[in-house]
Amino acid sequence: MSSKEGSGGFRKRKHDNFPHNQRREGKDVNSSSPVMLAFKSFQQELDARHDKYERLVKLSRDITVESKRTIFLLHRITSAPYMEEILTEAEIKLDGVRQKILQVAQELSGEDMHQFHRAITTGLQEYVEAVSFQHFIKTRSLISMDEINKQLIFSTEDNGKENKTCFLDLILILYIEKVGTDGL
Repeated sequence: MSSKEGSGGFRKRKHDNFPHNQRREGKDVNSSSPVMLAFKSFQQELDARHDKYERLVKLSRDITVESKRTIFLLHRITSAPYMEEILTEAEIKLDGVRQKILQVAQELSGEDMHQFHRAITTGLQEYVEAVSFQHFIKTRSLISMDEINKQLIFSTEDNGKENKTCFLDLILILYIEKVGTDGL
């Protein structure tokens, strides 16, 4: 053994001289300083944004799951007698999905949608697929973007005034992302 190691066989490190439960000597952080107050407000803003993002991810997951269930339901159409019954059930499921999309629209009200679009894109894509499949089964034709957007205009009444929340921008971003700007 070398003389540095001592009798225990372990070398002492710099921080071994300090007691484990006490802080090193130095300045205490002043929690009322302008810098700390600024960082506290940044922390609160980032926490709020993160919480909103997580809520949107959860809603998008719910939209994805219900849309997939609708698609699976529509795949069960094997004969004409059951077709109307299944289409009615699918429409009820899609109405529930639209209510989730309304919640997303309310969450994004007054926000820069581009900051949160990754949280909701997958759910909207699955919704568009379910609506497209349902429309194709009914009409044997493809649904247009305008028809999808008409289903996503929500009306609410605030103090006797009717407000319309349109999800057109979101669907347009989804469309541009999927097809590219050449498809427009």
